[in-house]
Amino acid sequence: MCAPSSPSASSSSSIHDLHAPTCFVPQSAPIFARAHESGDATVATGDVHRVLTTLGACAGTGELRAIARRMWGRWVSTALNATHDASSSLRANQRTIRAVCSSNVVCMTKDESVHATPIDVKGAERRARERAEMLRDKQTAAAVQAMMIFDRELIKARRDRAAFLQREALQTRRTAPDGLLDELARRLLDRLLDIKRDFKRVVVLGGASEAITRRLLAERNDVETIVVVDLSADMLNFVKSVVGEAPKRRDGASVEVLYVQGDEENLPLKEESVDAVISCLGLHWVNDLPGAMSQAARALVPDGLFLSSIFGGNTLQELRMACALAESEREGGVSCRVSPLAHVRDAGNLLGRANLRLPAVDVDSVVVGYDSPMELVEHLRKMAETNAGLSRRPFLSRHTALAASALYSDMFPASAAQASSTDANARSGVEATYEILYMTGWRAHDSQQAPKSRGSATVSLADLQKHLGNGADASTKAT
Repeated sequence: MCAPSSPSASSSSSIHDLHAPTCFVPQSAPIFARAHESGDATVATGDVHRVLTTLGACAGTGELRAIARRMWGRWVSTALNATHDASSSLRANQRTIRAVCSSNVVCMTKDESVHATPIDVKGAERRARERAEMLRDKQTAAAVQAMMIFDRELIKARRDRAAFLQREALQTRRTAPDGLLDELARRLLDRLLDIKRDFKRVVVLGGASEAITRRLLAERNDVETIVVVDLSADMLNFVKSVVGEAPKRRDGASVEVLYVQGDEENLPLKEESVDAVISCLGLHWVNDLPGAMSQAARALVPDGLFLSSIFGGNTLQELRMACALAESEREGGVSCRVSPLAHVRDAGNLLGRANLRLPAVDVDSVVVGYDSPMELVEHLRKMAETNAGLSRRPFLSRHTALAASALYSDMFPASAAQASSTDANARSGVEATYEILYMTGWRAHDSQQAPKSRGSATVSLADLQKHLGNGADASTKAT
């Protein structure tokens, strides 16, 4: 999702695309400046959290990077020690299992036993070792790297930042940290209401994990175990802070919620261990999407449900057009500002490749109004939908960004119903379109309906067409 920069950003600020802009950090720069000028090695806890979140989430400006390099060894480690006591109680009670993410180290808390849960840490470790062994061959490693689209470490950092921003938003918006994510989670889970069966063990896979987990607890009486899998430990901590230490479902019964830091491309789940896998906006950032969906399908019990939503190819079409026109005018060419997104036909093929039966794909479109293109950019950051493509440009110049913002405001003004202005007749702000693809599939089971074997038909389609045609002719004559 491409994005114009804020006018207050420095000229070297990075602005990126769908899955858009790299961030600039006006709040964090003064913190570095104060530490740099005074030589003080201690900073307020809130400042440290903001600085570290920003450093992990984006590259920042060149000046900021230079100051950070000089000051890093001097005061950041001291600041981390200062915040250790404040967070020690949370870490002591944290029930997070860090499963393998590519070559990451597995770390499991002492009080957590995985023998009776769907979690398979050893299996994820084994797959990571096999992958590392395979990538020792330089030719194979080069071939694999050529097929990579997204920077998974950067995606993890962006989700860390989104967790911090959503935690701050929750202080003012008590019902949900993000209205769009909450609405899309509601629409996805609404499909479960049409299924007359229980889902006792559910996996929530990345994306809008907070909204999905919160709504599962608030709306269903059948859930007994929820496994939340996310690439970001900060996001898992945020979800845990929302649902609480002793989560309960709608009827008051206790629910076991397990938090697993793992990669969608290497799911730490046992085969045939869960009743449903639900992913709301969590799979369009995966490099090997067919492989990730196949792993999710293997984790399902026979006749288990796979339910997912991803952004479709028409998402943020307004922003793409504005950025393309601005770049063409100011820089004499157009660069890739939008990550590859699936279309309806792609979604159907993905379900088939994952060996999921009874596939169903439907499309939804949501138009959201914003006060300005800059507000849209900030919203993308809060949703962790900023650009993480390996081929992304490092930055967008201020002039091009301002031109894109002006073009966007001129070409796509928000309608009166969508404008956030209190005056219903005012045409202020802009609008953005999000296309959502919903995918539903089932693990194979003998009880599912299946087509008859080839050659077993007793009536030919030609005879049926002739019969229907004669009936239509007779009714025409009668009239």
